[in-house]
Parts: sequence; structure tokens; C-alpha cells
Amino acid sequence: MSKRSLLLGSHISLRKERKYLVGVVQETIDNGANIFMIFTGPPQNLKRIPIPEMFLSEALSLARDNKVDFEKSVVHAPYIFNLAQEDRDGFIQNLLVNEITRMHKMGIKNFVVHPGYYTGRTLEEGLHCAANNIRSVLNETKSINYWFCIETMAGKSNQLGKNIGEIQKIFELCDWDSKLGVCLDTCHLHDSGYDLSKIEEFKGEIDKSLGLNRVRVIHLGDSMNPQGSKKDRHANYGYGNIGWDTICSWAYDPHFSNLSIIVETPFWRKKVTNSRGEEKIQLVSPYKHEIKLLRQRKWEAIPHSECIPIFNIRDGKEKVS
Repeated sequence: MSKRSLLLGSHISLRKERKYLVGVVQETIDNGANIFMIFTGPPQNLKRIPIPEMFLSEALSLARDNKVDFEKSVVHAPYIFNLAQEDRDGFIQNLLVNEITRMHKMGIKNFVVHPGYYTGRTLEEGLHCAANNIRSVLNETKSINYWFCIETMAGKSNQLGKNIGEIQKIFELCDWDSKLGVCLDTCHLHDSGYDLSKIEEFKGEIDKSLGLNRVRVIHLGDSMNPQGSKKDRHANYGYGNIGWDTICSWAYDPHFSNLSIIVETPFWRKKVTNSRGEEKIQLVSPYKHEIKLLRQRKWEAIPHSECIPIFNIRDGKEKVS
């Protein structure tokens, strides 16, 4: 695939002062991207702006004029539910159906969900709870054309999705519904124990267990931690344990390069002094720079000397947190 045709984007926040979706599209353009990932509202609560008030028509027009692809963009589920618990009151089903419906109205077709924690249960019970909840959501969204993508996780504590086998089991319990997809998170995969430099071997496992056609989204980020650490701490490109060469090989793999690739790296840290002479830490977005690195297939250090990555494998130290 041509380096200019990669579907690249990052997480972008919806903000009223930027006219919500219009601001999302404009930031996508400014970053040199052509897709984006959003939450349809705050990820930690249920407050949602009605779609007609989010300037969708204006955003779609701006997107068309600048080759930003809404359909291939991504909506991430909020963090206020646990898919691996019983949904006795219907909260999980109602929440997810509403999010998917909102996504559909925007014209986006990739919905990414964390599989949850089986706290107080066995792994098998957690897998069954997750599958039951997914089936109920899929049943209520039969008429919508989209992908319900389960994200691979790092394996912290009793987290589901720490290996491909657990996701395969959920798919089996959901009768391999045609809407089921997977989001491969490189930091999570590395931290859970996979050697991502062996890309053909990994793709073989995916194809055998799930089918490569089920992979719809890539969360592409480096890791602060050694392989198998189970910690889930993202790092910037070229500064983590996965390494730039492997990150780049994933982006340009003949199969993965056709998918929606979301840059998932931490903001840079910048020390600033306020008007009272107090030293503060300012967060600076790395996305424009890191998207440029992927497009040019060549690594370069952070271009601003006053900005530092949260972690730099070159000295093995975590920076300002």
C-alpha cells in the first residue's frame, strides 16, 4: 500500500468550543490524518450531546473536502461498564445500543469495546457473561451495518482478552456473529506476552483462531514495559520496548495496512513556568509528529527540545508523570 493511503488517525476529544465534530475533523486534517477515534461523549459518564447539535452536516462536508473517512473511523465504548459482569438491570445493553446508534448516525462503522474484568468470578464465568452481554447488544442492533470490535488487553489482574484464545472463546459463545471483529492493540499484545517482531507467526495465529478478516482496527503504540509485563503502559514511537522497526512493519504489513490504524501514544511532557513562577507540566500532543513518521516510514526524534517523552528506553527511565 502507498504510504500516503494508510488510514491513520488518533483519539480526538469532542469540544463545544470547537463545534464538536467539526473540531474533530479539523484536528484530524491538521495532524495529517484521514480517520479519527472518538468517544461519543465523556467516557466516564452518561452525558451525551444530541447528534443534531454536534454539527454533523458541517463536519461531513469538511471531511469530504479533505478526504477524511468517517466510515473507517472509530468510536470507542465508554469506561463506565464491565462487559464481564451480569447485566441484571439492562444497563450495559442500553448503554451500548445507544452508543452504537449514535455512531451509526455519524456514519462510522467501527465500534471498539474492552472485554472487561471477571472480578469475583472464574475466567469461564467471565467469558460467558461477556458473551451474553455481546449477544444481547448484537440482537438489538441487527439492522445496523457495523463491526463490534473486542480489543486485545494487556492481562492485568483478572482482565479478559489477554490472549487470542479468550477472544476466540467469546466469538464461539456468540456463534461467530458476522458483526464480531477485533481491535489489535500493540502495546497490550506486547505487554501480554506476544513477540510482535514475529508478525507472520502472529498473523498465522490470528487467522487460525479468529480469521484475519475479523481484524478491523489497529491501536498502534509502543510500550514502556518489557514483553509479558502485563502492565499496559504506552510509550511514544522510538522510545519504547517494541521498537520503531516493529511498529513500522505493522503499519505497512500487506494486510494490516488496509485497516484503520489509530496512533495510541502518550502526550509529551513540557515544563512551563506560570505567572507566579511555579513550575508546571504541560501536556503536548505527539500525534501530528508520529503520524508524519508513519507516513514517511522514517523515525525522527521529537522535534521540540523542550518536550520529552514520558519514557525513553535509551536511558530506561520514566520521565515526568
